[in-house]
Amino acid sequence: MKTMTSELEKYHEIGKKIEKYLRPETFPIALKLIRKEEEIPEGSKRPNADLKIQNFLCQNFTMVRRYGWTMAVMEEDCVCKVARAVYGWTTITDENVKFASEFTTGLYAKDAETAKKWWAQLHFIKRKYKGVVISPLSTTKIIPDVVQVYGNPAQIMRLIHAYLYGKGGTLEFTASGRGGSCHEGVIKTFNTDEPQLVILGNGDRVWGGAEDSEIMFSIPQSKLAEIVENLETTHRAGLRYPIPKYMNYRPGFQESFEKRAKDRAGGTIVEDN
Repeated sequence: MKTMTSELEKYHEIGKKIEKYLRPETFPIALKLIRKEEEIPEGSKRPNADLKIQNFLCQNFTMVRRYGWTMAVMEEDCVCKVARAVYGWTTITDENVKFASEFTTGLYAKDAETAKKWWAQLHFIKRKYKGVVISPLSTTKIIPDVVQVYGNPAQIMRLIHAYLYGKGGTLEFTASGRGGSCHEGVIKTFNTDEPQLVILGNGDRVWGGAEDSEIMFSIPQSKLAEIVENLETTHRAGLRYPIPKYMNYRPGFQESFEKRAKDRAGGTIVEDN
C-alpha cells in the first residue's frame, strides 16, 4: 500500500506541475484501462449506478476535468457506438459498418463508399478491457495509462515544445473532426505509445461540452515524466504560458494618419528632436 501511495504521489506532483506551467482552465486527467471491476478505486462514480444514465465517454471526461470527480466507465455504461467499437465493447460486423456508413452519408461523407474510409482508419484496442477509470491527475486515484490535457492552442503548443525538446523534428497527428477524445486521445495514444495532438470532434463539443477554443494533448505514461521535465526546462529558458508578449517598443502611426493628426492639432503637437 505504501508503494502504491508513493507512486500516486509522483503523478500528483506531475499534475501540479502541468497546472503550474500551463494554467489550464480544467484539470488534466489520468485514464487507466481496466480488466475487472475490482480495479475501480473506492469512491469512484459510475454513470449507470450513480448518475442513473448511460452516456458517452466524452461526457465523463468533462465531468472529471471540470468537477474533479473520479469516474469508472464500464462497457454497460457507454452508449456511444464509436467508443463501444474502438474499446472492443461491440463486435464489429460488415453489417454494422454498412449501417454506420449509410447513417453518416450526407453528414460526414458524400456517399457510403467515402464514409467507409473513416472506419478503415480507426484504431481499435488490442486487448480486452472491461472499462476505463478517469481521475484528475493532481489527485489521481489510479496510475494512468494515458494523460489528457485540454487547453487553448497556446497552452498545447507548450506541450509540443516539451515533447520535441529532446526528440526534435515535428509532431505528426491525424484529425477527422470525429472520435477525438475517446479514440485519438486514448486508443491511438495507448496503441502507438506516442503523444497525440487532438482536434476535438463534433461529438466532444455537442455532447462532451468542449469549448470552441479547446484542443487537447494526450500523453502515454511512458512519455509523461520526460515531457513534464522538458516543460519545466523550456519554461526556465523563456518559453512560457501565458505568452510573454513583446512590449519593449515605441508605438507609432501610419504616416498619413500622423500628418492629419498634426494638421488638426494646429501645431500644438511637439515635434521629435
